[in-house]
Amino acid sequence: MVTDEERDYMYSAYADDPQMRLNVGIRRRLAPLVENSRRRIELLNTMLFSFPGTPVLYYGDEIGMGDNIYLGDRNGVRTPMQWSSDRNAGFSRADPARLYAPPIQDPVYGYQSINVEAQERYPFSPLNWAKRLIAMRKQHRVFGRGTIEFVPSPNRKVLAYLRRDEKETILIVVNLSRTVQPAELDLKPFAGLMPVEMSGLTEFPRIGETPYFLTLGPYAYYWFTLQHEPLQKTAKVASVADPNAAIVEALPNLLMGVDWQNVLDAATRGIIERQALGAFLHRQRWYASKSRTIRAAHFSDWTAIRTGPTPSFVAVVSMEYTDGWADSYLVPLALVDGDAASQIVKTAPAGVLARITGARKGAIIDGMLDDDTCSRMLALVESGDEIATRRGSVQGTRVGKPRPSGGRQAPAVEHKWTRGSGDQSNSVAFVDDRCMLKLFRRIEPAANPEFEIGRFLTSRHFTRIPALIGALEYLRPGLDAGTLAVVQTIVKHQGSGWDFTIDELRRYYERVAAREAQDEHEGREGRDAPPPFFVALENWYLASATTLGRRTAEMHLALGAATDGPAFKPEPLVGAALEAVADDMRGHAVASLDLLASKSASLNDASRPLAEQVLAARASLLARFDGIRRLQHAGKRIRVHGDYHLGQVLRTEEDFVILDFEGEPARSIAERRAKHSPLKDVAGMVRSFGYAAYAALFAFTLHAPDEYAPLAPWADTWEHWAADAFMRGYVAAIGDSPLLPRGGAARQLLLTAFTLDKALYELGYELNNRPDWVRIPLLGIQKLTTAEWM
Repeated sequence: MVTDEERDYMYSAYADDPQMRLNVGIRRRLAPLVENSRRRIELLNTMLFSFPGTPVLYYGDEIGMGDNIYLGDRNGVRTPMQWSSDRNAGFSRADPARLYAPPIQDPVYGYQSINVEAQERYPFSPLNWAKRLIAMRKQHRVFGRGTIEFVPSPNRKVLAYLRRDEKETILIVVNLSRTVQPAELDLKPFAGLMPVEMSGLTEFPRIGETPYFLTLGPYAYYWFTLQHEPLQKTAKVASVADPNAAIVEALPNLLMGVDWQNVLDAATRGIIERQALGAFLHRQRWYASKSRTIRAAHFSDWTAIRTGPTPSFVAVVSMEYTDGWADSYLVPLALVDGDAASQIVKTAPAGVLARITGARKGAIIDGMLDDDTCSRMLALVESGDEIATRRGSVQGTRVGKPRPSGGRQAPAVEHKWTRGSGDQSNSVAFVDDRCMLKLFRRIEPAANPEFEIGRFLTSRHFTRIPALIGALEYLRPGLDAGTLAVVQTIVKHQGSGWDFTIDELRRYYERVAAREAQDEHEGREGRDAPPPFFVALENWYLASATTLGRRTAEMHLALGAATDGPAFKPEPLVGAALEAVADDMRGHAVASLDLLASKSASLNDASRPLAEQVLAARASLLARFDGIRRLQHAGKRIRVHGDYHLGQVLRTEEDFVILDFEGEPARSIAERRAKHSPLKDVAGMVRSFGYAAYAALFAFTLHAPDEYAPLAPWADTWEHWAADAFMRGYVAAIGDSPLLPRGGAARQLLLTAFTLDKALYELGYELNNRPDWVRIPLLGIQKLTTAEWM
């Protein structure tokens, strides 16, 4: 079915020995056909499985079997299947001489080394790789039924094509070369969409109007799913899919004169408040009242920190809502012109309040996007200066000796600033690889716990936190000082504790998924000690969890060492204080269970039975909280982290650094400054191990849901022993400190109550935000009510 010229090329490339040819074709298996190159085998199979139609794998090709070209006819590729290294490759117990064809016995492809039994034990074997590929293809109907469209590539060695149907669009890119290749793909019709690599769920940069650039290693391949539904017409994409284009188009234009210094003192302020302020706040992730209807938004206070042609300000915005609620936010502003304004409008329009037209053209932007504004706020903190505002003052507070003051309008020192990503309740910028400026957007008349606890621990030379350099405070007559920002040292790290844990869990599931059923059963037996396989596999992570437990205990001992001052001095957790804790937990539980009851019918099939079991155990759940009322000595109340989980620690070589002492952002400052038992933090971290175990399992089985049920017990095993290792480190370091209840039973009772309270808090959050994840807290609650924990 090919031309003579094409057949000659095929023979010269793949069958130079005449023994490999038969009639007008080749009698060879895939592995020897490509010289046993694992990369080329995977590349060709990924192409086969991503093309339209039904892919067919010839038996044995999934393990890389070889052939015997010296057997007649097609028998060279019909040798016995290589099941094991036993007699006749495990294919037959017959005498070897009686086999129709002998098994492959050469040193490269022989059944002693290439067989199913061996590859089932090796998680990265060709067999297990093929299983994952098949499972991923089965989850996407588009591969069998969708259309195929080839994407032009100026590099002829890179092949790119789209598989599309009415529900999804998948982009396949492969490098057919043995060398690294660049690719510039014309994906303009999908501008604004984000490619997500399907095997690792890695998000790649969003597609724009310019050619999309990729670099591919030798014989590399990518399967991307494009996040949004495919749009039928290119004309619709820019207006619907590209969020930046919509924001730029909606930005108001302000007509202003040459002098911009009095922008907040003149009538222009009212225009900004009416036309720009509300929309700007709704675009910010740190704005906490998106669900409320704004009645009024206005600048309640401000001061200039830079004058001249392009001034900048520290400003406070006060919000009033139709439901009677009110709150205030820190919004530093900078006015920029020329190329700087054009660049920010183009690259970060969400941080732009308005564009300026008239005698001069420019933009009013969030001051955190302006290097000089950040430098001036940093200088104010380091100098300890105070600047008057319309209704109070802004004062820099340095921990330690202040640096010499240069005054408000002194030229700012040249700094190199980079911005943090993923800001939520605050905004972060890093300077000179030396320190970090963190702005607290929502303002309350009280010290932020991040500043208060950071100053306390820094003064006591606790080294497992970023050292506090200073803060920016907001002073008003008759009110306590509020915290606008803190400056901390930068911690060199290898990522958050959550990222570190998820990476370890990914490797963990890859290994346990490849184990035999009897080994899987053995790994789940017993609770007295980790099973030998588990210890050998995860000893490093268990040691890390123990270290994290020690650091947590050391933090609590430092926070509990205060001897004077009402803010930090430990207090007994007895009597009315203990009753208040129990009442608070019970109230949270009732609210979460009522919400679960109202939404249980809408949960998916996997979560609904768990919800019914939890609701049936309502009385038992609430009794857990009532049980702590009987404790005669529940330890002491101290200042704690308040929002402690794996995302709040950084992995630093073989250790951890603890950060973000703000507490739960949704709570008031007064609630976040309240004293609690140290076990509140311990419970938060224990629950975080459970979240990590199942979050990683969800990701691992996303394209292979049939593997979820066999791997779920392994998730429980990992969660149990990670929490156990953490607790061992914590208990060893805390010793017989009076901060904890006396006696193991009392300690266990209080810890279980805090852990259950945390799981119920998670339940309410997931019901309102991520119903598909509600399984995780439901499983945790179920365990706590049906069995003794740890």
